[in-house]
Formats: sequence, C-alpha cells, structure tokens
Amino acid sequence: MKLPRRPRALRKPFVAEIVITDLISERQISTHTSDLSVQGCSVLTPTPLNPGVKVRIAIVHAGAKVVAFGRVVSARTDGMSIAFTKIEQRDEAVLERWLSDLRIMEN
Repeated sequence: MKLPRRPRALRKPFVAEIVITDLISERQISTHTSDLSVQGCSVLTPTPLNPGVKVRIAIVHAGAKVVAFGRVVSARTDGMSIAFTKIEQRDEAVLERWLSDLRIMEN
C-alpha cells in the first residue's frame, strides 16, 4: 500500500549564509541559501553532496542563527535541496520569524 505524500511547504526566495556539514565525512560547505521553508531549503554550490547524505546545517541571517539536521533530497549542477529532519524548538521559532517577515514583505 502506498502512503499518501505529505504536502510540501511552499518555499520562499531567501538568501542567507549557510554552513553544511556532512555528518559522516565532516566535509563542510559554506555557501548561501536560495530559498527556505519550514521543511527545508535549497542551496547554491558547484559541489553538491549526493542525495541521501545526512547533514548538519547552520543558517545565519539578520543576527540570528538556526541549526538543524537534514538530508540531501536532490542535487543539481548548481546546488542541492535539503529536507530538515530535526530542528530544536527555539531554532524553529527563529525560522518561523524569518518566514513571517518574508510574508509581510510580500504584502
């Protein structure tokens, strides 16, 4: 039996500094996000990690920092998409604030 897919959260264009760490190799990539949602983000990098790689991310924006764990869900020649798998409540609150600020700016 196939489980229903969970609806994806709408990603908003969002540029911020991000450091991605491969949890196995400890390889780090410092780059920028290109979009963000409560469930994940996309990052621009010429050297994306392979799909399935588990990562720790740190996003810094407007004097605040969000740390989360995630998994690379897709890779392209210009970057990769990461789905969050674990995020602490205080970091999630910062993430929600950033997204709320984006919604206000759209109106």
